[in-house]
Amino acid sequence: MILTLYFVLFSVGHVLLAINGIPVSGKKLEDGTDALDMLNDTANYPLNLKFGRPKMTVNEKIFLASMFYPLFAIASQLSPEPRSSGIETLEADTFKLQCFQTLTGVKFMVIADPTHTGLEQLLKKIYELYADFALKNPFYSLEMPIRCELFDTNLQALLEQADKNGINSI
Repeated sequence: MILTLYFVLFSVGHVLLAINGIPVSGKKLEDGTDALDMLNDTANYPLNLKFGRPKMTVNEKIFLASMFYPLFAIASQLSPEPRSSGIETLEADTFKLQCFQTLTGVKFMVIADPTHTGLEQLLKKIYELYADFALKNPFYSLEMPIRCELFDTNLQALLEQADKNGINSI
């Protein structure tokens, strides 16, 4: 009965996240035990199974951001409001994509958990770091990847602070 439920939930986009509170990664538990073996062994019953949606991979986030930009541009052009900034937030049940466009047209995007608030404030802080460490760097060229150790260090510190104390505390 439980195995049937397991496979039905997989078919609607859910994955097994934990068995008896032990996180599952792929087909293995955190301790290296095979998850299917644990489910098949009746000596382990009763089991506490936690299902949910899988976390987005980095490639999925990049793909999502690249799909968002054309929508952003179309919305900017179709808006009856002059100089509209287009779509600023795209919310779904598994993620929130927030976009911040600077006065010079540079766009910053962040993909976060849908429960996070204050993402625009975070993007403005990232823009400040970009202006301070990338744009003022004589070796940085626009439209090129940012290769600046000071920018990377300060961005990492900002993200750690936001993660530790909450986005609203930055």
